[in-house]
Amino acid sequence: MIAGIRTTLLFPMLACWVIVLACIDARADLSASQARKAITRIAGFELKSSEVRVKSVSGGSASAADVSADIKTVFKFETDKEGRWRVAEIRTGPDRWESIDLIAAGLGTQVLAGDCNATDPRVRGKLLVDPSVKRARCLLGHLLGVEIPSDAIRIQEVNPMPIPMASQPSATVVAWLRVDARLTSEKSGWHVTELRTGNRDWVKLEPFLAALNQHKQKLAHSELELIAGALEKFRRDRGFYVVSDKQSVAIDFLSPRYLGRVIRVDPWNQPYKYLGERDHFTLRSTGPDRKPGTPDDILLTESRN
Repeated sequence: MIAGIRTTLLFPMLACWVIVLACIDARADLSASQARKAITRIAGFELKSSEVRVKSVSGGSASAADVSADIKTVFKFETDKEGRWRVAEIRTGPDRWESIDLIAAGLGTQVLAGDCNATDPRVRGKLLVDPSVKRARCLLGHLLGVEIPSDAIRIQEVNPMPIPMASQPSATVVAWLRVDARLTSEKSGWHVTELRTGNRDWVKLEPFLAALNQHKQKLAHSELELIAGALEKFRRDRGFYVVSDKQSVAIDFLSPRYLGRVIRVDPWNQPYKYLGERDHFTLRSTGPDRKPGTPDDILLTESRN
């Protein structure tokens, strides 16, 4: 009888320990591979697994965890008319770049240069590569009103970009940045819901992305109106609009006489759409979802019937 009772108690206890050990193993697996996988998909980014190095996980639970990680990022630097360097864009994926000015607008902050444009010292009578590693670290450390400690930024390489006919010098900078990410578990898996860098407070990604898309929509409207204005100038000279179903063809006809700068992609890095006949045209951005014919499309039409 006693042996039967012991056996009856033993099996539930063993079952509980198996469940506990399984949960521990699952959580440990999450802190290594699942956290890295979630961070590679932060807010529209497409990062490689090798570009995310998870340093630590804290507050881990079945539904939330804070992760500290180093992320490999590529920035495009350029100079203004006064020759001062600034961070212009960040690469978000293969052949995709995001404007730092738009990111700043979404965050409600400003792009700052701090005191990073002082003249670098000469080395044996020669200037260092400009922007130097020191200047690049300084500019990234003060970007968007954030103070990032120097040990949280590691500049991997600086590549000046000698572009023929370019009005101002530019460069790409590859850097590793330390970020803190807050992850939550949803039905579709683990997702980054908040980010923090340097001395910045936690930024909730959902409202930030909504604000960023609002600014992108304004920019898309502005660019479509600019193209439409160029089409009107073309019509006044030729008597008709550009006849084509390709936006690239329309831009080639308009630039540079009627359109001062070449505009090919919208703020979501998708080609603008154009459908033009002699007496009417339609311009379109596919909007945040990058799909044509959906409610978030941005349209501009004109007809001279």
